[in-house]
Amino acid sequence: MTSNWVTTGLSTLVILVASLVHGIAGFGFAQVSMGLMPLFRSPSSASIIFTATAVVSNARVWWSVRGAFDWRKWAVPVGGLVVGMPLGIYVFSQFDGDQMRVAIGAVLVLAVIVVGATQQSEFVTDWIEAKDYRPGNAIGATAGLLAGVFGGAVAVPGPPMIVYGAFMSASGFWSDEEMKATFTAFFGTLMLYRLGSLSYTGAVTTPLLVEATVAIPMVFVGAWAGVYIFDNIPERVFQWLVLALLTVNAFVLLFTAVPEL
Repeated sequence: MTSNWVTTGLSTLVILVASLVHGIAGFGFAQVSMGLMPLFRSPSSASIIFTATAVVSNARVWWSVRGAFDWRKWAVPVGGLVVGMPLGIYVFSQFDGDQMRVAIGAVLVLAVIVVGATQQSEFVTDWIEAKDYRPGNAIGATAGLLAGVFGGAVAVPGPPMIVYGAFMSASGFWSDEEMKATFTAFFGTLMLYRLGSLSYTGAVTTPLLVEATVAIPMVFVGAWAGVYIFDNIPERVFQWLVLALLTVNAFVLLFTAVPEL
């Protein structure tokens, strides 16, 4: 059994790597954090540490694009989030460790498919542009609701919002900066909502908050290093490498947890 400090050190290292990957690839903070930490600690405690650091990570990125923020674009998915998060927290409370590992693995596979299709493939972007379809407020709120369920349950809320954002961006209704500002504000709100909800239920403990506090500086260190490395490696090759590694990570979680169910 690893000591608490060894576990804390490994968790801090994972947050550093996740922030580094995010700084280079533009995605992966949630996927890397929640893909790796459940391999050596309980997935529920991993999700709480990730949630606290994700609030800071999203706030950092949002601050850099705050001029492009439009609260009306943020409010649409948040309307769904208000409903989706309690549902996700309920699912979270029903999971045992192995069930949560399986759920995380399944959502990671979904995230890899969605990111690969919408951000790495011009075919999907061209198809969206040809459709000239703009999701209405009901679709945006539904994306927020599903993200709330995913985020509340397994702390990986990205897939529904990535699909929604892909349509809004490819159709010309969001610029890249507007999408980044909307996403980071939404995901920051989601993680703050999740942290508050879990604190209310008693799942957030002082030792876990201490671990999160220790890990938070790595958010900034990893982001700084990622931006520096970004200029020196082929971005698209790195992005595909990250997706491949996340896929392997997801199946490791699935194959190690499913036999225990």
